[in-house]
Formats: sequence, C-alpha cells, structure tokens
Amino acid sequence: MKCSKEFIRYAFVGATANVVAFLLYALLTRLGVSPVLTISIFYPIHIGLAFYFNKKWSFSHTGRISASAVRYLIAYLGCYILNVMVLKFFCNYLGFSHLLVQATAILVIALLLFFAQKYWVFRIRGDSVSHVQVL
Repeated sequence: MKCSKEFIRYAFVGATANVVAFLLYALLTRLGVSPVLTISIFYPIHIGLAFYFNKKWSFSHTGRISASAVRYLIAYLGCYILNVMVLKFFCNYLGFSHLLVQATAILVIALLLFFAQKYWVFRIRGDSVSHVQVL
C-alpha cells in the first residue's frame, strides 16, 4: 500500500499548491494578465515548492538531488508545454473558457506527473515498474 500512501501525500501537496496557484491564476487573469503569461510566472514557483515537498514527504526519496531534480524539471517542462498547448487549443481555437480549461488541465497534468514522479523522477534505483504494485 506504499503507492496509496504516496498518492495521498502527493494529492495533498498538489491540491494545496494547485488551489493556491489557481486562485492566483484567476486573480491575475482577471486583472488583465494573459493566461499563458500567468502560468509562465507560476510554474517555476510551483515546481520548486512541489519538488521539495514531494521529494521529502510524498515519496520519501533519499537519492541524489541533482539526478531527481533534472528528471523533475524535464517532467514539468513537458507538462508545461502540454498545458500551454491545451490552453491555446481549447481557448483560442474552440472558444472554451480559460478558467474551465486550466482547471481541467490541472487535474489531468497532476495525474500524469504523479506517475512520472513515482516511476521515473523519484524511482528507487534497481526497482522496475513490473515489480511495483499500482494502487
């Protein structure tokens, strides 16, 4: 049940960080800042805080910080690019509300990032995916 415990901790860290980030996102966009610029401002802050709490608490990772930090940044960069593409496509081309799109994107990207962190970023050396029980 280690994965369930990790997921609950990850969800708590993520929910806290994302609620604060979403409220700030809504405020800044309401004040006229573009949605893409707003997520560009908050992604680095979110990444730093989430990395620290997920490494230390969610996944109790004791491996080298440099290796896990590089993998973490790669995972978040990929999700940042995905987030921007989703915002642009659903808002600019399909006309959806950026608030609805970003709220949905947060949930989908959070799930993607959990699996990336569990099985790649904070993976214990020598573990293979086939030996780890998923939820």
